[in-house]
Amino acid sequence: MSTPLKMELLIDGKKQTFTESFIPAGRILDALDLIETDNSDRKLRDVFEERVAFLSKVFTNPLVTTETIWNGFNAIDFDDRTFAIICKVAGVDPKKLQMATTPE
Repeated sequence: MSTPLKMELLIDGKKQTFTESFIPAGRILDALDLIETDNSDRKLRDVFEERVAFLSKVFTNPLVTTETIWNGFNAIDFDDRTFAIICKVAGVDPKKLQMATTPE
């Protein structure tokens, strides 16, 4: 059995961990689309908004909304943490992706 997907958010000043044990395989394609758009010339704002919308659909707990995601992540590591979760859904190692896209 696979390891559940986890996301930790700060809600009302308390850390809460949300888990998903089953994610439909079709979400892999959505995650791959998000990963591929990260390397485009699109505005980061649009990329981040799409990430948050995706995560709010992956986690089925009613407490996980776009608003709680925006308010529950620390801005300092938002990019790394959201990207890592999306890569996990896609079955992709984010470290290998970053190495492949780093200019030589």
